[in-house]
Amino acid sequence: MLKISDISEFHLIKRLESVLLAHAVSNPGSLVNTSIGDDAAVISATDAIQVVTTDTMVENVHFRNETTTMIELGWKAIAVNYSDIAAMGCEPIYSVVTLGLRPDQLVESIEDIYRGFCEIVNRHGGEIVGGDIVRSDTFFISVTVVGQSKSGDVLKRNSAKVGDLIGITGHLGCSRAGLSALQKSLAVDEETKKHLIGSHNMPNPKLNEGVKLADYGIKTAMDISDGLINDLTKICEASSVGASIKSDALPIDKYLKLAFPERYLEFATSGGEDYELLFTGPPDIMEAIKDQAIINMQLVGSIIEGPSKVSIVDSKGNDLPTSTGGWDHFKENRDN
Repeated sequence: MLKISDISEFHLIKRLESVLLAHAVSNPGSLVNTSIGDDAAVISATDAIQVVTTDTMVENVHFRNETTTMIELGWKAIAVNYSDIAAMGCEPIYSVVTLGLRPDQLVESIEDIYRGFCEIVNRHGGEIVGGDIVRSDTFFISVTVVGQSKSGDVLKRNSAKVGDLIGITGHLGCSRAGLSALQKSLAVDEETKKHLIGSHNMPNPKLNEGVKLADYGIKTAMDISDGLINDLTKICEASSVGASIKSDALPIDKYLKLAFPERYLEFATSGGEDYELLFTGPPDIMEAIKDQAIINMQLVGSIIEGPSKVSIVDSKGNDLPTSTGGWDHFKENRDN
């Protein structure tokens, strides 16, 4: 097997470029004039509002080789950035990638990362236009994505109003359950295990949903990367409001309840890495989006007056104890 140390940086770049050429579909209406192969990418000017986001994944911090394939890693490295673009109500245009590689890594495994890149951009749009490769004692991937809002309507965190309803796309908690399934054996069927692990290793960014929310008049949104309570608290702090969530309204699927009948509410409220959209809006708009099935979403609570904190209440209106949990880069808070 060919190692990184066996070839030059130039030849590695050429091999990775070949993967993109072979597996990435053409992008109609592309703004990219010159991509990989020159000193810089050349992008056509646009009058649209642009947004920029970046995220880094570090081996043994964000992923482990024994539980994540390189194709899955490539997918997720783009997906977490696309989720930020979705949370702004925008679409991805292009991405640049920096790889920190150890000399003993296999060239074929790095090519698999780029196959993962191709899979997600083929499904959700955008293009890989370049980046950098450096030698590193620790393997990492850093991705920067530029997106745009064709309508000019960008979703933000600081516009939630008292009386707004709170909505969430998809389901919550499965990614955290998938992490547990990777860390230890679960007494569940293979279908359940596959669903939970897939939710963790290959999340689907809600790009179409973000654009539709912006088009429909929603102003406030973010993605759920650090857990529902943590991320909703960020909206509350940015908007100087409070929030109340109904526990029985939370979107929790059958696989999570089956695998963790005693902990599913904990995972759904504080698990993190769901990459669903969390948004607020006036009741008439929110009810219309739900009733007309504009997107797959669930109304889970409301924005209230008071301090910038989140309360979870049961069906009788009683406050439930909560844990912020979620992800913190500087804490060891991912228990089994």
